[in-house]
Amino acid sequence: MKAYLLTGAMALAITAGAAYAQAPDVSSSVTTQSTTTTEPAPPPPVSSYSVSKDQKTIDADGTQTEKSSSYSANPTGSNASSSEVTSTPDGSQVTRSQNVQTQAPDASSTTTTSSTTTSGGQ
Repeated sequence: MKAYLLTGAMALAITAGAAYAQAPDVSSSVTTQSTTTTEPAPPPPVSSYSVSKDQKTIDADGTQTEKSSSYSANPTGSNASSSEVTSTPDGSQVTRSQNVQTQAPDASSTTTTSSTTTSGGQ
């Protein structure tokens, strides 16, 4: 009878131990961490635009000067140009011009062209 009692007590102890081992630990906690990475927003698209200016002046001695300039830009680059034509009453004329082109987006290529032309009068 002692054997049955001892066997029963052991079975009870093993079962209780297994049940105790499966019980959740009251002091444990679960931590969840979430990381979200966002990319910076791309810049807004560049629109095209242009501006120009023309000016004509005549001095007291009759020398006439005509100036013009323009600037335009679009997503592929920009272009700035200017010209000045000075004409004197004796018919001589001096023409100066400049043109600057820049390739977008990093302005790695710039082309500048300048010229001066003089023509004689009478």
